[in-house]
Amino acid sequence: MKIYAICLIKNEGDVIADCLHHARTFCDRIFVLDNGSTDGTWETVNALARQYPDIVIEEQLLVPFRDGMRSIVYNRHHHELTDQDWWLRLDGDEFLEGDPRDVLAKANREKADFVTAWNLQFYYTDTDYQNWETEKLATHRPITERRRYYSANWREYRFFRNQPHQLWNEAVAPQWPNGLRKACSQRLYNRHYPYRTPDQIKEKLQARFGHAQFRHIGSVDWTSKLLPARQLNHFQEGQPPTINQFDYYTKRLRMVWITLMGRVRAVLGRIGGTHRSSHTS
Repeated sequence: MKIYAICLIKNEGDVIADCLHHARTFCDRIFVLDNGSTDGTWETVNALARQYPDIVIEEQLLVPFRDGMRSIVYNRHHHELTDQDWWLRLDGDEFLEGDPRDVLAKANREKADFVTAWNLQFYYTDTDYQNWETEKLATHRPITERRRYYSANWREYRFFRNQPHQLWNEAVAPQWPNGLRKACSQRLYNRHYPYRTPDQIKEKLQARFGHAQFRHIGSVDWTSKLLPARQLNHFQEGQPPTINQFDYYTKRLRMVWITLMGRVRAVLGRIGGTHRSSHTS
C-alpha cells in the first residue's frame, strides 16, 4: 500500500518545512502545488525537493485559489497507484496525528473510499500573546510546541482511495474525485495551525478577505482571531484529544438547515415563475 499526498500551499514559510518533514514519515511521495507564495515558501520547498526525492515539485499556479487545483496532481499521477493505494489531502500548516497506515489498511479491508479525521484547530490565544516577546527569541521551536490551545468540533475527509482508471473531473466534483462513497469506520486526528503569529494572521486575513472561497473571513483585524485560552482545550502529548461532539452536531444541523432552506427557496422561485408565466400567457 502506497500513500501519495497533494500539498496545496500559499505563504506557509514559517511552518512548511516542518509540515513536509512530518508527512515524509508515512508518505511515499508528496506533490507540492504553490498558489502564489511571496514569503519564501516556494524557495523552501524547492530546496527540500533537491534534498529529498519523495518531495516532488509540481508547479506554481498564479491564479485564484480553488479546491479543484488538486485534481491537476491526481490526474498526472493516479495511474502510478492501484485501487489499494491512498491520497492524502494536505495543507502546508497541517500535521496528521500518528501513523495512518493501520487505519488505511482497515479501510482497505472494509472496502471504504475515504478516511475521516477530526480537525484539531489550534488558535493564537491571549496566553500566547502575553508570551510573544519571549517567543520571538526562540523561532527554532516547531509550531507544534508553540501553539497548544485547540478546539475540535469538525471532522472531514483527509484520505481518499486511488482510482487508477478514472480521472478526477473537477467540474463534477471539485473537492474529491467522483465515484467515491464509503467512509472507513475508524477516524484519525489532524492538527491544523492556521493562526500562528500576529504578523502571519494579519497577512492571511488580508489575502483572503473578500475572496469568494473565504466568505467566513469577515474582518482583516487580526485580533478578531485572538481567543481566550480558557475557552479552549490544552493539548497534551500522549493524551487523546477532547472532541466537542455537541458543537459538531450543532454545526451539521445548521448546515443541513441552510441547505434545505436554499432548496425550498429555489423551488418556490420556480413555482412563482411558472405562476407568473401562466398569467402572462
